[in-house]
Amino acid sequence: MSRTGAIDWERLLDGLAGFYGTGDWRVPYLRNHAEDPFQVLIGTILSQRTRDEATDRASAALFARFPDATSLARADPGEIEPIIRATGFYRTKARILPKVAREILDRFAGQVPRTLPELTALPGVGPKTANCVLVFGYGIPGVPVDTHVHRIANRLGAVRTRTPEETEAKLRRILDRRFWIPLNPLLLQHGQNLCRPIGPRCEICPIALLCRTGRARAAGRPTPRPEDARRPGQGVRSVGRPAPTRGPVRRRTAPSRSSGRSASPRASRSR
Repeated sequence: MSRTGAIDWERLLDGLAGFYGTGDWRVPYLRNHAEDPFQVLIGTILSQRTRDEATDRASAALFARFPDATSLARADPGEIEPIIRATGFYRTKARILPKVAREILDRFAGQVPRTLPELTALPGVGPKTANCVLVFGYGIPGVPVDTHVHRIANRLGAVRTRTPEETEAKLRRILDRRFWIPLNPLLLQHGQNLCRPIGPRCEICPIALLCRTGRARAAGRPTPRPEDARRPGQGVRSVGRPAPTRGPVRRRTAPSRSSGRSASPRASRSR
């Protein structure tokens, strides 16, 4: 059972946006500067089971050769494989990508669909990919849940779920729609920097006071996820107070999904 009502999401997003210097999350930047929906779709498929750096390189190389649905639909998987070899399950993806492009041409007159049911009907497209297209391709509110969002939502105590799919469904029910678009970029950054899978740096976390895990670790109480308990030998510091670190905290935006262009923080395509 989760205590979702105890989380002040507005204050939480303010804290992350201020810490990472991303600007006011209330400004609808993405609605005015959306990325190409086709490249968001294909890049997010490539990201599955792949590190962000490898996804960025593969996406840039793929779009340099096949920039749109028409060219990709004609591609042979054998042409695609060497281009995307650095991504996970590259042979499977090389077969899926032309099929996706052909369906977009045949069923949607060359336009990437704008609804979850239509997007998830495409080959290789699950809820996370579909939500990324809505948010980053069209500026339509959605809740892309990758491993970072799934992990942090459970650490916060907002949900108690086993899979990203369960987390997405739960967040859709409990979150006001105005939080949907900024949620993924900000939690992604936090998951890459401080709220990491192993050894979260709660002692310097800007939202530790709003997080059940941060408060529990500081007080020596059980954490929502047993694996997040403070390990023997870890120092205990006051929640919310900056502490010395080994090297600088990397306050970075999320990696580019496609061609390496710099833009606003965007959804993770990782794992």
